[in-house]
Amino acid sequence: MNLATMTIADFLDHPVVCNCGHCHTSDVKTVEIGPGALSKLPSIVKHLGYDKAFVLADCHTYRAAGQQVLTNLESRDIPYTSFILDADEVVPDEYTIGSVLMHLDPSCNLIIGVGTGTINDISRFISHRMRLPYFIVATAPSMDGFASTVAPLITNNLKTTYDAHVPQAIIADLDILADAPMPMIAAGFADIVGKYTCLCDWKLSAIINDEYYCETIASIMRLALKRTIASKNGLLNRDKAAIGRLTEALVLAGIAMSYAGNSRPASGSEHHLSHFWEMRFLFENKKAVLHGAKVGIGTVIILRLYEYLAKTHFDFAKIKASPTPKPNDAWKAEIARVFGPAAEGVILLEERVGKNLPAKREQRLASVEKHWAEIHSLISALPPSDEVAKLLADIEGPMHPKQVGLDQAAVKDSLLFAKEVRNRYTILQLLWDLQLLEPYTNQIVNELYQ
Repeated sequence: MNLATMTIADFLDHPVVCNCGHCHTSDVKTVEIGPGALSKLPSIVKHLGYDKAFVLADCHTYRAAGQQVLTNLESRDIPYTSFILDADEVVPDEYTIGSVLMHLDPSCNLIIGVGTGTINDISRFISHRMRLPYFIVATAPSMDGFASTVAPLITNNLKTTYDAHVPQAIIADLDILADAPMPMIAAGFADIVGKYTCLCDWKLSAIINDEYYCETIASIMRLALKRTIASKNGLLNRDKAAIGRLTEALVLAGIAMSYAGNSRPASGSEHHLSHFWEMRFLFENKKAVLHGAKVGIGTVIILRLYEYLAKTHFDFAKIKASPTPKPNDAWKAEIARVFGPAAEGVILLEERVGKNLPAKREQRLASVEKHWAEIHSLISALPPSDEVAKLLADIEGPMHPKQVGLDQAAVKDSLLFAKEVRNRYTILQLLWDLQLLEPYTNQIVNELYQ
């Protein structure tokens, strides 16, 4: 597989036999990225055999592309019904899901989501549950979930990832995307930059826990990352070729997740921080911050933690002899303080998977000691946190938590507790295993807010 010469079409709708022993597939049938791509929507609808579409947008995405979608469908006599969510900031929670379902015309055999991020997640989840195919019409290159197989929603006040399916078609009209607000373009750039840490976290778990890892999938993401960073100046100038390369990288991230069967190739500890901050903003009734922007900030912080770790010398005998903090009543009280209305779900997750139990920590520590040289080599290859912070600043994106209204307490809580949101091994769990999470957290918070 020569990744350097492959196009998006080479990854679509056919099996790829891989050196890892798996046969990778993505069920996306069509990806159209280019100027005027939206004009191809009616032909794709007809070619794939759909009769009537349910078009979902919000008040912002309707203005950006939704009206044009409806006009294009009408021009080819394709029946449709539509629903426009009128909230200024759409929250993908039970209320929103229910509202969409109440307006979903049962005679439609296709959902067309118009938007990026939340609209895509809602469309993906509902279409999967209703056993309907869906298309996504992108309105900004701001996140990497276009071709994802999961839908992150807010349920029971907790950010929860649900299994779903990929869109049949992804339409990314560069005439529309190039006009997206610059913070959204910067957010997409930051979401791809986050692959530095998520790929390292994935490999880390493969070394320590023997988790499935595919070097080919990781290479796909590293190539997408390289191309995105090379496009930085073009993105600032809204160059359509650069926007196209960023969009391709964002689509490839979803394809990589399909290949892996989970979100590992695109989401690690930097995303866990972002999810934690999203819930904190929601609980405090604060204005939402773009997902990719939070991922970029989280990436800089996680890189700094990796830098601390690379410089630390360990006495493994002493570490293994130290008692394991238990998820007791005091721990539950802290979870209740930190997660508020979402605490019950976090506690139930730990009771189900037991990732913090002494026996599991002991097993992981033995593996860390055995493979420390390999782990050290892995983390030493990461780029400096200051270098990545500059990349984000160059693209006019935030790189410090204060820039998006995150105070010292929120950052400290996120570093100590974001690992509880997912049953996924990352540097945050490794530092907890080594009993370094709290001292490293105090160090980085002091540096950020001195």
